[in-house]
Amino acid sequence: MFNLNLSDMKSASSTPHGLECDIEKTQTIAQLLKIPIVQRDDSWYHTFYMNIPDASFACSNPQVLIGPDGFPYFILMIPEPNQPFESFCIRNITDDFLLQRGWGVAINPAEKSADWVFSYGDIMNLHMNNEFFTEANRVVMKKEEIIKIDENILCAQPSDSYLPAQTRSVLRSFLIKSGLINPQIMMVSRSINGEVTQELVFNVFPEDFPSEERFNFRLQQISWFLPRYYMVLSISKNSELISNMTDL
Repeated sequence: MFNLNLSDMKSASSTPHGLECDIEKTQTIAQLLKIPIVQRDDSWYHTFYMNIPDASFACSNPQVLIGPDGFPYFILMIPEPNQPFESFCIRNITDDFLLQRGWGVAINPAEKSADWVFSYGDIMNLHMNNEFFTEANRVVMKKEEIIKIDENILCAQPSDSYLPAQTRSVLRSFLIKSGLINPQIMMVSRSINGEVTQELVFNVFPEDFPSEERFNFRLQQISWFLPRYYMVLSISKNSELISNMTDL
């Protein structure tokens, strides 16, 4: 990776996209990315996450790539020294178009990898909580965890603050393209090991998949659109809880 001088960066062009973008934070990110992964400690990650939302990046042509996971990522590049560029930063483009279009972000992608990747769920977390990763009291659940017959649960619809309208639309489009004619959703609140959990449930049922592996893969795809502390619960298509679902 090239050496980046702050004086070089200041010659870059300024655009309306970059009103909140910070050239000095770009330099910090560039230096951090030079450090090998095995040498990155808690201090490295703290500094990275503090600077990355507002760092100034250049875009590429094409602007979007499809990652190995099949999802779209908007491409951001460390600007080249002494070259003018249109400035983008993640915080600005989150509300401008990332949330609406269902894109994640890839930093400095190469042929088989990228310096960093943020899923759509990470971007959604930044929009809601002003940080990419929010710590939460996430209950550790067994793989075979199921809803018990006598379990006290509450079914409701997730609020707009929990699941923004843009995310609902993006998820609905994804599920329809995946073959689900009428995507539906509900939120289940219940107590597990003394902790109250909130879990999203979609009308994606294990009985509709040829194997458990294919079913789990679909749930993983859904999770790509959600913050990492969110939980997705699966139920049988014969469950009485289905009556509580509404259109996504």
